[in-house]
Amino acid sequence: MSLLFRQSWTEPGSDLVPATRHLVRGSVEKFWDGATEEKYDDIELVTGELLANAVFYAKAPLTIEVSTKDAGVRIEVNDHSPDLLPPPPPQAALAETGRGLMLTALLSSAWGWEVNQHSKTIWVEFTR
Repeated sequence: MSLLFRQSWTEPGSDLVPATRHLVRGSVEKFWDGATEEKYDDIELVTGELLANAVFYAKAPLTIEVSTKDAGVRIEVNDHSPDLLPPPPPQAALAETGRGLMLTALLSSAWGWEVNQHSKTIWVEFTR
């Protein structure tokens, strides 16, 4: 794996989400020169959803890493709330919560999470 982007925050605010989405997109565009605009849009949208969930629900510090994996891209958002696992994506588009995870599941190649004693990492992968 090769690291494309990494950023950490000790006191995250909601303003980090839009700025970081664009930085992640720019990093991925350099790696995947020639991918479709829709793929870049999907990556930007899912990045925003994962970061917004971390800012809203989880404990800091927060870290995002974007790396290449084989011919794809892996995005990891790490927080310090190992006991707060994401719920399964809702089955209905009109559900009151969880639509971001539903979009993540629909737009990515794979997603999941890893937990250790002090933190949790939500990861998502995209392939061409």
